[in-house]
Amino acid sequence: MRRFIPLLFLITGISFASEVYFSPEGGVRDQIIKRINISKSMIDVAVYSFTSADIAEALANAAKRGVKVRVVRDASQSSGNNDENDFLQQHGIDVHITSGRGRGIMHDKFAVFDGKEAFTGSYNWTNNAEHYNWENALFTDEEKVIKAYEKEFDRLWNEPLKPVLNRHSNRKPHYAVN
Repeated sequence: MRRFIPLLFLITGISFASEVYFSPEGGVRDQIIKRINISKSMIDVAVYSFTSADIAEALANAAKRGVKVRVVRDASQSSGNNDENDFLQQHGIDVHITSGRGRGIMHDKFAVFDGKEAFTGSYNWTNNAEHYNWENALFTDEEKVIKAYEKEFDRLWNEPLKPVLNRHSNRKPHYAVN
């Protein structure tokens, strides 16, 4: 059956490309930044943990170029010392904080670049993911997959805002604004 599928794609003219990367030290961060840097119109990101200053800076530069950047984050992971939410918001990027149902979490890790390519995998946008963790990342331009991730992003974006509990201070919780 596997031999038939590529032939079917060839006959119907349907083709798509995918790339897979692994860490630690597999270059996933650089591949994400590459896609951010070539994006022209929109970037939607849903990522559980985000502490990579390099990726945050690339997103800020994209926003400065006029790219519409939206980021969905989990409430439980949005208050750490190295979290990038404040930096993103200071650079005009909308950050929407949510969580799962009940005691659940928003544990997704995916992005859509210009509606033309999607990223997914276990890879959080962190230095640990790049340098220490066993992680995987898939980039694909398969239209059906991209549409599914766009639909899921819109569903997450429209979830009610959740409070961000700051684990490192005695301040009251605050809500991310988008």
